Amino acid sequence: MSSAFAIAAVTAVLKDLLNNGLADHDLSAVGGISVTAWPPDRVLTGDKEKGQINIFLYHVTPNIGWRNVGLPSRDYAAGGRLTNPPLALDLHYLVTAYGDAEFHAEALLGYAMQVLHENPVLTRAMINATLKPALPNGVTLPAGLQMLSTTDLAEQVELIKISPESLSTEEVSKLWTATQARYRPTAAYQISVVLIQASKATRSALPVLSQGPQDQGPQAQSDLVSPFASLERIDLPKNQVSAQMNDQIILNGHSLAGDKGNSSQVTVSVLFSNKRLPNPIRADVLAAQRTDQTIKLTIPHLPGIYYPAGLYAVSAQVSPNGKPLEMEESNELALFIAPKILQINAVILPIPPAAPINVVRSNVQNGLGNVILSIKCTPDVLPEQSVSLILGSREVAAGAHIAKTDTLSFALTAIAAGSFRLRLRVDGVDSPFIDRSDPSHPKFDDSQQINLT
Repeated sequence: MSSAFAIAAVTAVLKDLLNNGLADHDLSAVGGISVTAWPPDRVLTGDKEKGQINIFLYHVTPNIGWRNVGLPSRDYAAGGRLTNPPLALDLHYLVTAYGDAEFHAEALLGYAMQVLHENPVLTRAMINATLKPALPNGVTLPAGLQMLSTTDLAEQVELIKISPESLSTEEVSKLWTATQARYRPTAAYQISVVLIQASKATRSALPVLSQGPQDQGPQAQSDLVSPFASLERIDLPKNQVSAQMNDQIILNGHSLAGDKGNSSQVTVSVLFSNKRLPNPIRADVLAAQRTDQTIKLTIPHLPGIYYPAGLYAVSAQVSPNGKPLEMEESNELALFIAPKILQINAVILPIPPAAPINVVRSNVQNGLGNVILSIKCTPDVLPEQSVSLILGSREVAAGAHIAKTDTLSFALTAIAAGSFRLRLRVDGVDSPFIDRSDPSHPKFDDSQQINLT
């Protein structure tokens, strides 16, 4: 989700998009052109009018599809914060063209509308190119962009889309009357959706050992079997719900064998897609690791391959028998890759599970104290990832870090003594804290617990 700077960041990206788009066209006949983001009444008109395209945010509305996501945000009994529901907004802009000669304003408006038509989506790469560009050593962003670069606009779950709006003559008249500016050729656009979310600590739901009989949960499967490569489920070690580094996963489905007659050519690959990665990770599967119904794979499949913790979409690419050049891609299944806690305050957590870790609180007043936990984990955590530590039902955000790291700091203030189940949450995926090796008797992993005294 994005921070409160997201609205201004969208305006900055739109301005940069129009600047770059107009630079790609030969507009020497129109003369010097500038792209601005001022209110219309601050744009010079009349004798001093110059070639200019101005974008103006004139209206903000709640997004209908997202407005009820994550509610309620408060515990009505005690008033405590339960969740951080996103503030979902649609932004409405006016794109206005100005010119110092006849036809110039119309020409500029046409080019601006063409640029927005050819770029209906603000991609993550486009947003990062504006807010977080690669700069030479010693060169810094302008102060305004430095402020906007702190938002996570490129990492929000939904892409931002640009669509033209149709305004009636009455609406246009009211808008320009309200701005007290001289009317110029104008087009209206809607930008959807911008998600703004707080990063305040929330109360997380308590853990659940099982869901339904034998922890199966709801299941649904079609009776029809496709002749093409298809995935049905992913089996994880010890019946866990998420995978970790060095785990072997088994993909189950059908038509997964590929061309096994040609052992020198890899004909089956597995793709791992994650929003933090610019491209999917491709893992080639050897003939000995696959059958028609299963594919076995270890994460990571090669040394040095980085899998950030989070949600992945997993699919298989298969060349059928006798058709090594015809690649089929299966459906996608969801896979959680969870972080793993390695150390707490330099105390190595033993495996198999052992006794809880004891931590002494400092500055105890009225039974409450402060604790700073330093946690080492794997895989490394990226600066843009959402990271928090959950003790029982209390969630605490991680301290800031400017580079990829395996060590995180958490400040727990005014916390009472007691025993707490511990979970490290990265991009919404929790470190495992339940031992499911015996499906009929799941139990909590005592190594993922601390005692505060």
